[in-house]
Amino acid sequence: MKKLVLAGVAVWAFACVLEAAPFVRIDFPCQNFWGQITAETPLPDGMWLGERTGFYDKKRKGYDFPVFVDLGKVKSFDVTFKFTGTGKARMAPSLTGYLTDAMTADDMTELICTEFSVDGDKSAQVGTFKSWKSMTPFISSTAKPYTRDITLTPGQKYYGIFVTGGRTIRVKAEFENPLE
Repeated sequence: MKKLVLAGVAVWAFACVLEAAPFVRIDFPCQNFWGQITAETPLPDGMWLGERTGFYDKKRKGYDFPVFVDLGKVKSFDVTFKFTGTGKARMAPSLTGYLTDAMTADDMTELICTEFSVDGDKSAQVGTFKSWKSMTPFISSTAKPYTRDITLTPGQKYYGIFVTGGRTIRVKAEFENPLE
């Protein structure tokens, strides 16, 4: 009887592993910005905002804003996020891939990002990534002011997105599930 129960548990565990899908954590690190991030458009089922966290390096002030994506439910999305608060941050989004929802350092895996853009500007870093990947630089799609002294031209690379209170960003992304 014990062998039958153990065999049943093993079959159930194997079925759970087969249905497990990887997760992606999208980080929006905002040094020198104190506030919150909210979704202006509804998040698809399988995507959620995490709690803001401080930086590991205590010399850096501000917060990191994580967004989690279950690739078993969401392979692509187009969502607008709003930052509310004070300060000004030069944000550089990054991705971290995990094999399961445990999302621990031992659980990191290789994933494929086929598209990642912020406000229509595409990341030059799409492709396969192992564990962590910065999505900068971005390639400007239109002419627009970047700083007080710099105006971006179409096709020009830039390395950060400025975030202040009230700023909205539209993020489009598409991933492939390597387990399929």
